[in-house]
Amino acid sequence: MQKSGMEKKSDFIITYSLFPDDAKTAFEYAVSIWEQLIESSVPIRIKASWRSQDSNVLASAGPSDYYSNFDYAPHTNRFYPIALVEKITGKEISGSGVPDIEATFNKDIKWYYGTDGETPDQLYDFVTVALHEIGHGLGFTGFFFVTGSKGAYGNETIGDAAAFDIMVVDANNRNLLDTSFYELASTRLYNAFVSQALFSNSPSAKLTTPGSKIRLYAPSAWSDGSSIYHLNDDTYSYGNENSLMTHAIGKGEANHDPGPITRGILADIGWKIMKIDFEKPHDIETPKPIDFKLVIKSDIAIDYTKLFVYFSTDSFKTHRDSVLLIQDIKPGQFIASIIPDLNTKRIDYFVSAGDIQNRVFNLPTEAPAELYSVHIGPDNQNPEISHNPPPYFVLNGDEMQISATVTDNVGVDTVFVEYSVNGIPDNSFGLPAQTGNVFKGVFPVPQIQLNDGDIITYRILAIDGSAAKNITVSPTNGTYSFKIEKLFSPITGYFNDFNHATSDFVISDFEIYKAENFLNASLHSPHPYPSPNNNNSSFDFTTMLKYPIILKSGGKMSYDEVVLVEPGEVLSKFGDDDFWDYVIVEGSKDNGKTWLPLADGYDSGSNTVWESKYKENIDSEQFSKTIGIPDWFINHEINLLSNGNFQVNDTILVRFRLYSDPYAHGWGWTIDNLRIQDPVANNEMALLPGNAQFYPNPTQDLLNIEIKFNVPVKILTIEILNIYGQKLESITAQGVAGEYKTNTDFKNLPVGLYIIRILANGESILQKKILHN
Repeated sequence: MQKSGMEKKSDFIITYSLFPDDAKTAFEYAVSIWEQLIESSVPIRIKASWRSQDSNVLASAGPSDYYSNFDYAPHTNRFYPIALVEKITGKEISGSGVPDIEATFNKDIKWYYGTDGETPDQLYDFVTVALHEIGHGLGFTGFFFVTGSKGAYGNETIGDAAAFDIMVVDANNRNLLDTSFYELASTRLYNAFVSQALFSNSPSAKLTTPGSKIRLYAPSAWSDGSSIYHLNDDTYSYGNENSLMTHAIGKGEANHDPGPITRGILADIGWKIMKIDFEKPHDIETPKPIDFKLVIKSDIAIDYTKLFVYFSTDSFKTHRDSVLLIQDIKPGQFIASIIPDLNTKRIDYFVSAGDIQNRVFNLPTEAPAELYSVHIGPDNQNPEISHNPPPYFVLNGDEMQISATVTDNVGVDTVFVEYSVNGIPDNSFGLPAQTGNVFKGVFPVPQIQLNDGDIITYRILAIDGSAAKNITVSPTNGTYSFKIEKLFSPITGYFNDFNHATSDFVISDFEIYKAENFLNASLHSPHPYPSPNNNNSSFDFTTMLKYPIILKSGGKMSYDEVVLVEPGEVLSKFGDDDFWDYVIVEGSKDNGKTWLPLADGYDSGSNTVWESKYKENIDSEQFSKTIGIPDWFINHEINLLSNGNFQVNDTILVRFRLYSDPYAHGWGWTIDNLRIQDPVANNEMALLPGNAQFYPNPTQDLLNIEIKFNVPVKILTIEILNIYGQKLESITAQGVAGEYKTNTDFKNLPVGLYIIRILANGESILQKKILHN
């Protein structure tokens, strides 16, 4: 099959497990054939394992995961293999460390590893089998199964189906997913499975065999793993160009070409796709032309005679019309207009586009069962605002951005934010429109005016473009709020036993308190920590130390901990897709923009007591009811430089993160007696936040200042700055120990906002905003 000069259209990355070298060479040859046939901008990752299997099994393979309802999904609520999802979206979803296809080959089989197709009669051709198995991994598989005397697919009650399943039809061309005839989990569906008369309705495959149906393997006795997801052996016997994906291979048989039928079926499940982008027209208040502007990108040439907007004034009950989409000035852009009658109140429509292989793509994808609509008449619908409020904002030099998704049936006119800082209202600001109904802006507060612990409250308002100017306020009642978290001056060492109130950590997901049955306070994750209840989702719970750490040679971190999070599978390790939940300590050299591990993540399986306690009290919902106790504390030590992510003299932020994957979960994580490098007791931590008071604030004249220091300070400086950072006054004291009190008079200063800055030995350790009225 492989020919010199053929274009490589994709990149397959292989991870081997116990594979012998001669098998690797043959496998890579098979991969190179698929690389010339399958097109994807995202690498396709395969894990190939060499193991003993049943004597009648040559190999097995399949997708490692499936996704539904992703961007440009060909059908709604249908599942597609991960490699295909990444091709369609153009994004690596599962991550570089997770395979898209998992294949296992029987090491006990007598294989022929040559690539010439001259396979001896007593051996099985490895390249042929590898090509076949990769075909399954790319999507030549699905969710049909048998339970007792009933046929079903996916979940017996939900009825999930895979992309391949969509095209399976019976001898009467009736789709097996048609629940009006084939009820889910039914004897009728089972009879179809074993009818010896199932076919693929793939348009691209049918073009390769004019006048003949694409017959699938559907033996009279159901064969799990073979039935339906192969081509029929009798129709496409050895020697036929389509024989690769039949269910059996004999010794001495070699076929190094997937064949036109297989290529066609894979094309139609999504490996050759058409993407349609368009912004749906808004509702209108008075009749006027409804304009459509689309961008169409297709892997197969477009049939320009099959580009339509179909529309109806009665939901396609009796009225149906269409308008042809014509090419606009820019390549790939198409336009059309519908002119409604004066008395028309609603128009339902869908977009339909075809290619030269008789394939049709609709938007919405399930049209005409699903339709888009344009309403005509006075509008009284308010805009809808979707917003995820941040619990805090770290002052790390980045702008304080805010975004919201705002939609409206006639279009959004204005989105803006009203806000206050510590209860003092400030000017509102607008959120300019971005793409995809997103509106984004920046809180216009100079960060020099903000202090650690300040609270910003706000609400978002959206006005639509109707004559009535309908308005929505989010939240409906009250306001959102977030806390300002300020990074402190870098230090070389840190210690905390968590027995005293502290603002050293960004506290949102974690909390510091004395838990039930514990003797002292410690740092706690949520107890129990939640897990998402749907596939392909995860939660992260974090807390960050606000003191940057300057790394020293030989620097270490240690802490006592109890870890009761879901353990991974036996022999799994951090980074494997079956490692499940974990906890991890991470560092950042760029003020929290990106994070790298200080050491590998770990779970309850890292300690036999934790693991046994986690597992001994698991309920039917996969929830471990075991509650942590102090007897299970174990000391953990991390070499801060050992994994190479960080170097001596790097200044890093440190965070603790608990990762939770779907379903199973437990009590969580607690940390105590945190020690980072050699904690110091000098001017670096002379003043812990909260040990300074400034009152009254606001002030009319005299401002009292009281400061309690933890260690002696040689030179104390108190500066008064205006909002532009200009120094107006300075107070200096030497040899300060313990408590320091003073005052300063504002009565001769203009009314407005000022900053008090505290410096210990020349280093700024605290800033406070003061309002003079």
